[in-house]
Amino acid sequence: MRDIRPYTAQLPCCRDRFGEQACQSLRKAQPALFEKRCLTDHDFSSIDCCGECRKYIERNKISSENSRSLQKAPAMCKDKHSIGFCRRFKASGMGKYSCSDAEFAVRVCRHSCGYCNDELYSMKNAPSMCSDTNKAIPIVNGTHLYWAFGREDTKKAL
Repeated sequence: MRDIRPYTAQLPCCRDRFGEQACQSLRKAQPALFEKRCLTDHDFSSIDCCGECRKYIERNKISSENSRSLQKAPAMCKDKHSIGFCRRFKASGMGKYSCSDAEFAVRVCRHSCGYCNDELYSMKNAPSMCSDTNKAIPIVNGTHLYWAFGREDTKKAL
């Protein structure tokens, strides 16, 4: 069992994990739906299209009052996997991932890893924009979207 260091849950840095072009296309093709998801859907606005949502909200001068529901933990804040899986994940991680890897943990074991705390979602704790050094690279494999982190061979291909 590998050593899992103590961590404090913190939302991942802000970027368009679907990819910048994909998020821009969503915004252009369905602007009303895009705005609604940016203002009401935690995963979409803070993970999937975080950067594009922020730009859209700033560009259109949308009041933070309109996104009040995002300033608290999701109402249905739960783990996507079983209790047993998330207990093991929290205790010993999974490969190179652990609860401290927010991009992964918030999707897999949100509750067990401590990502259901209202304080995390307050405006004062809004995650900063990601730097290029920790940029996720989208990889499409069949119908699933996967992310490669820090793989040198995929970075060179870009």
